[in-house]
Amino acid sequence: MKLSITQTSIETAKPKSKAYEMRDTRLSGFLVRVQPSGRKTYYCEYRRGARVKIGQFQALSTKQARQQAQEIISDYAKGGDPARDKKKERDGLTYGQYLAAHYYPWIDANLRTAKEYRRSLNQNCGDLHKVALDKIDIKLVEKWRLKLLSDGKSATTINRTYASLRASLSKAEELGLLDEHPLRKMKPLRAAQTAIVRYLSVDEERRLREAIERREEKRRAERENANKWRSERGYALFKERNAEDFTDHLKPMIILSMNTGMRRGEVFKLKWSNVNFETKQLTVTGASAKNGKIRHIPLNSEALQILQMCKAQSVNAKGFVFANDQGDPFSTVKKGWAALLRTAAIENFRWHDLRHHFASRLVMAGVNLNTVRELLGHSSYAMTLRYAHLSAGHKAEAVELLNR
Repeated sequence: MKLSITQTSIETAKPKSKAYEMRDTRLSGFLVRVQPSGRKTYYCEYRRGARVKIGQFQALSTKQARQQAQEIISDYAKGGDPARDKKKERDGLTYGQYLAAHYYPWIDANLRTAKEYRRSLNQNCGDLHKVALDKIDIKLVEKWRLKLLSDGKSATTINRTYASLRASLSKAEELGLLDEHPLRKMKPLRAAQTAIVRYLSVDEERRLREAIERREEKRRAERENANKWRSERGYALFKERNAEDFTDHLKPMIILSMNTGMRRGEVFKLKWSNVNFETKQLTVTGASAKNGKIRHIPLNSEALQILQMCKAQSVNAKGFVFANDQGDPFSTVKKGWAALLRTAAIENFRWHDLRHHFASRLVMAGVNLNTVRELLGHSSYAMTLRYAHLSAGHKAEAVELLNR
C-alpha cells in the first residue's frame, strides 16, 4: 500500500489478519509495518531486500522517523552499510551497557522517578547486567525470578522489579536494539493481596487535628516569648503575625493532602500558578505527577480556605505554595510529621496514608471508583480497586436485588 505517510494515516491504520506495509510516496524506502496485534513499526529499506528497523510508532513521531530514514538512505549513498552499522552497535552489547548508554539517560530526562528505577535495576537485576542484551529471554528471566524468591524476596517486590525490566527492554525494542520484545508473553508472578489500606478512623482524625492545633498554639506562644526576651535585650524582633496565620508549612500541607489526595512530592512542588481560586480547583502538572500525566482536582471548602490563607501570607518569589527559608520547595517533613503522630498517639501511619485516607473517605461516602481513580491520578483501574471493599453499602444493595 502506497500513500503519504502521516501521523494521522498511521493512527487510523487498522490491523488485519496478516501483517501489511504502508510505503511512503514522499520518501522512497520509508515504510510502516502494521502487525495483526496492532503494533506499528517504522522501517527504512535503503536498497532492494535490505532494510533496518527505525523504531516503534509509539516512541517516534512520523517526522522524527522520516528524518532518520533520510539519514540512513543518505549514509548508504555515501558508501555506508546501515545494516552492518546497526549489527555492530548491537553485537556484544550487554544489558548493563545498554542501561548505562541508552536507558538511564532516557529515564533521567523523561521520568520523575528515575532514581527509583535505577536503584531497582541495579540492586535486583545485577545478575543480568553482564548478559548480552539479545540473549535475555523468558527462560533466563524465569531463572532470575526463582533466585530472587529463594533469596527471600516477595512476589510483589519481584513483580515491581520485573515491570522495570520489561519497561527497559521495551525501550530497547523501540530504539531498534532488539528485534522483538523477549518477554512479551511472560506474565508476572502470582502475588497474594496482603496490602492493607491504612486510613484514619474518626477518632484518629480528631486526635490528629487536635495535635495540629496544639502545635500551632505552642509555636505561637514560643514566638511571643522569644520576642519578649529579644525586646528586653534590645534585639530585633521576629516579624509579627496575625493570630490566624499559620506558624509554618506543616498544618496547611496536611489539611490540603487530606482533602485532595495529592502525593507528598506533588504538594511540595505545587505552585500558585497551578491554583485557580475562581474555578476552585488546582492542577497537578505532568512534571510533578508520578506518572507524568496532568490532572485537575476540585477544591472543597476546607482546602480552598487553607490555600486562601496561605496565599494571604505568601511572600515566596519563586511561586511555590510551600517553600523553605530559601524559597525552594521542601524535600522532607519527617521530623515535624513524626512529632505530630506521637502527640496524637497514632501508629503505623505514613504521610502517603493521607492519600489513602482521602480515597477511603470518598468511597465510603458512595463516590464511584472511577471518579476516585481520576482524582488520585492512577494510571490503571486496578490500583483503585484496593478501596473497593470499603464500598460495602453498594454490595449490600446489589445482593438485596435478589429479593425482588
